[in-house]
Amino acid sequence: MRPLRGGPAVPLWLQLKHALRDLVSFDLRPGDRIPTEAELGAHYGLSRITVRQAVTSLVEEGLLHRQQGRGTFVRARRQDAPLSDPGHFLATAFDRDPKADIRLHEAETVPCPDWVAERLGIAADAPVHKLRRLLHRDGGPVAIRTSFIAAALVPELLKAPIDEPLHLLLESVFGLEAVEAQERLEVIGADAWRAGLLGLPEHAPLVLTERVAFDAAGRALECTRTYYRADTFSFTRRLRRGELRSIRPRG
Repeated sequence: MRPLRGGPAVPLWLQLKHALRDLVSFDLRPGDRIPTEAELGAHYGLSRITVRQAVTSLVEEGLLHRQQGRGTFVRARRQDAPLSDPGHFLATAFDRDPKADIRLHEAETVPCPDWVAERLGIAADAPVHKLRRLLHRDGGPVAIRTSFIAAALVPELLKAPIDEPLHLLLESVFGLEAVEAQERLEVIGADAWRAGLLGLPEHAPLVLTERVAFDAAGRALECTRTYYRADTFSFTRRLRRGELRSIRPRG
């Protein structure tokens, strides 16, 4: 067991949470069971309510998970998903995981939804190709990716081999090279449909990334939304100080 630290100013439940986080991070492995609430209370001299608050907080953060009638176990580590990749600036965790199994869920041409039309700069209801893929890992789905491409831009897209990442397909087969992209990231709750696809309870947290990629002329090539299970992925970015540029006053 790890010792409690923090002093009288730190609530006991939070001290225990930090001790359990260290235990989970450094001493236990995914799938290991942590001591019961009664065992933790007896070891640290804490009430059951205090222990439960600490354990519940780590469950809510995704480090632990409870199994009815069996106990509380260490959850598998989240997969690290770099927000940028030196291999290709549009490559993501969805594309680069060698252990993953990417399955095409649907590919069709549909009238463009209004929100997609605004991002692609085309008319609403204009035909767009819609590709949806599921990323499976360790036997289950962990992410959904839906991409929209204007049909007028690549009429033959659905006849091409669409098993490779879309940005590479657009480059290698159709000569459409993205040079810039705008991307945003937010956390949302899973609706009933996405929860069903990912095997999650409704309202479970998902990390949504939405990306619009542009060519050198500023034309939007694709609009892609990827929904990652928040209990499976973590996102990192390496930051480095760049060259400082002086700002000269005008006039």
